[in-house]
Amino acid sequence: MLRRGRQAYSTLWWIGFLTFCLVPLAAFTIGLGRYFYARAEVQKAADAAALAAAQEVDLALYRDTGRIELMPSAFSVAGSYAAMNSSYLAARGVFPQVTGIVVDQGRRAVLVSMAADASPLFPSVLGGIVVHAEGEAEVRLRRSP
Repeated sequence: MLRRGRQAYSTLWWIGFLTFCLVPLAAFTIGLGRYFYARAEVQKAADAAALAAAQEVDLALYRDTGRIELMPSAFSVAGSYAAMNSSYLAARGVFPQVTGIVVDQGRRAVLVSMAADASPLFPSVLGGIVVHAEGEAEVRLRRSP
């Protein structure tokens, strides 16, 4: 009888251990992996958006003034390139959005900020998970004499 009680106690202990320690740890590990993969996808989309926006420089204005300004279409072009480079997220209902485009005149670079609500990748109790990323592209132009 004593032996059977020890086996039952041991079985209950392992059930409790698996339920309260290993299952949440496995769920946390899977969630963390999803977060980092989503972050990498948003970064990839931000880099593509920055490259696309850098191609939208107003060349006539640059020739006249030497100042780098983007065409009005830069925002939409950057958004479409970002969408094309985030297929993993789009297949899961997460759509990265361009939140800002800034031209750094001193460094001659275009900086694109992006954000994506990654909540569909996680259980509903973890809603409101937003992933942010910034992409940068160098603008290479020469003024003709």
